[in-house]
Amino acid sequence: MIITKKHLSRRTFLRGSFGAMVALPMLDAMVPALGAQTGAAGSTSPFRFGAIYHPNGVFPDVWHPETAGKDFEFKAVMKPLEPFRDQLVTVSKLKAPEGSVHLGASAAWLNGTGPAGEKGAAGDTFGKIQSKKTIDQFIADKVAGDTPLRSIEVGTEDMGTAAGACDGFPCTFFNTLSWRDDVSPLPIGINPRVTFERMFGETGTAAQRFAVLKQKQSMLDSVLAETAKLQKKLGPADNAILEEYLTNVRQVELQLDRMEARANSLEDAPDAPIGVPDTFDDHMNVTYDLMHLAFQADISRVFTFMVGHEASTRSYAHIGVPEAHHSISHHGNEPEKLDKYAKICLYQVVKLAEFAERLKSTPDGDGNLLDHSLLYWGSGMSNGNQHDRKNPPAVLVGGAHGRLEGNRHVVSEKEEPTANLLLALGQLAGAEVEKIGPSDGRVDL
Repeated sequence: MIITKKHLSRRTFLRGSFGAMVALPMLDAMVPALGAQTGAAGSTSPFRFGAIYHPNGVFPDVWHPETAGKDFEFKAVMKPLEPFRDQLVTVSKLKAPEGSVHLGASAAWLNGTGPAGEKGAAGDTFGKIQSKKTIDQFIADKVAGDTPLRSIEVGTEDMGTAAGACDGFPCTFFNTLSWRDDVSPLPIGINPRVTFERMFGETGTAAQRFAVLKQKQSMLDSVLAETAKLQKKLGPADNAILEEYLTNVRQVELQLDRMEARANSLEDAPDAPIGVPDTFDDHMNVTYDLMHLAFQADISRVFTFMVGHEASTRSYAHIGVPEAHHSISHHGNEPEKLDKYAKICLYQVVKLAEFAERLKSTPDGDGNLLDHSLLYWGSGMSNGNQHDRKNPPAVLVGGAHGRLEGNRHVVSEKEEPTANLLLALGQLAGAEVEKIGPSDGRVDL
């Protein structure tokens, strides 16, 4: 058999001025000719993992289904995820690690451990930047391959460095979900423009990167010539995929430009790093859009997203909750506050559902991005009023390459540690992790 189909490297980039390097989505031309003819394209699609952290807990009564097993009824707050029922598993009756009231909830979410030293503990561990490797990094070990970015860590707010602001611990713990190893935290980046440049621009000094941020020329405009050359080599189907992808990149560029222009037009606005949106909803949208691009272009196969830090004072006035998230979480069982507490969670679940829909609508090999991804959404506590570690929210969305049987509510027995769920996530990704934190088994997924 004579095969004339040309093969394009999976790591083809469009290179432009100002150090721009635009990674490409999965194209048919990247699949070896014989594989394309035999229908093996699906085997080229990688496993992807995203962990999204929701602070201050979720009131269990508005979240967990009443019945276990299949075909459960969605509670109102989880209901935006119902369209993904066949690729969804929600887990209840787990127990998150104890520890520092708020910092311990987020710091231990992905490793079951948190800070190495307890507050006020004797010895030399307290005050050290030390924890344990997190499950997302074990997964990255397995799936990152030759991606430009091994993992991406993003968020929307920085706890800061004010004395006493972080439960007496170094604030690094408040701003970090992910640990590369015991002494290497991977703090979240809250600036979408910087994340965009990290994804599409070459590395350089801080001064060089800042200069790039100030350039007015669109990154895509800088690669027009390279794009035109590539399009001549591609077939109609690949050109359609490329056009959709570049449109997505352009939309993120324009979104960032609009947000920055609006922020610059505000009089007496406080100084903020260039690129940080002035509205929270914009910040959420553009961050999820960036994570979609990261998966679509195979820039990274692993991300963590802290949508807010623990004890957050952010208000949600745009959905009718002008009070701070943290204060509302201490609802005292007052009906009005409980309603607002649920509204905040519902808003975040809607954003998760929108992201899942974008993944589902993006072709990838023999399916779509959601088919080949696993999203873990949850919190380090349940009822924020009591900082309760029992029965925290934990929901998985995505096909995980056919490894996750959906439409299930899994009820843990005997308050299994959340670390058992982390081990199960690693197993789904093919990562060999025997133990993480206080794990004593694996949740049956």
